[in-house]
Amino acid sequence: MSDRAKRVLDAVVAAVDREALSRALEGVAPAGASQVATPSGTGETAAAVLRKIVLSDILDDSILGARPGETSYPLRVFFGTLGDSLDQDDAFALANGINFFFRVGMDEEAKLVLGLEVSRLYYRFAAAQLDGELVRPLSPLLARLMSTELSTVSYEAIDGAKVFDSSLHERGLGSNGSSPNILAPKSFLCRVVSNQRVRIKAQVAT
Repeated sequence: MSDRAKRVLDAVVAAVDREALSRALEGVAPAGASQVATPSGTGETAAAVLRKIVLSDILDDSILGARPGETSYPLRVFFGTLGDSLDQDDAFALANGINFFFRVGMDEEAKLVLGLEVSRLYYRFAAAQLDGELVRPLSPLLARLMSTELSTVSYEAIDGAKVFDSSLHERGLGSNGSSPNILAPKSFLCRVVSNQRVRIKAQVAT
């Protein structure tokens, strides 16, 4: 702004009756404009977000309503435990990874890689939060559920494997390179659907 324009503006401001201007503005301002806006329906919004985070809006009723002893029951327990643990970093990361995997359309190769990262997060969460008796039936169920998002490849849980097989497994960081014993799975195995050839080996700890 030029010096001349600034002097003109200052003169106009000085000539204004500020109280009259204030009263005039109050008459045209929207009702409640002076009040700080607060979000409404916060509880409902939080509940809706939680339902989405644990996939309650897209999971089949056979999972959401599964009873003890039914095939899908481990998945119901898993998603329930995940929802109860969202204040923990590993659980929150896993929940976000699962949501991104199921909700976002992308090239199959990208989804394949994302799914394997989700499986790593899953095994980390399972080791910290889930009982081993639950994980054994849960892992293949989750692998099959995630495989429904893929067409040319599929995931496979190798939780029952006890001996390292270089055609199926690769050792994760910190593993004993001379030990043939698998201590724990770290990711899913990935196979080509058409011929069952191993596409990406499962990561394990030995």
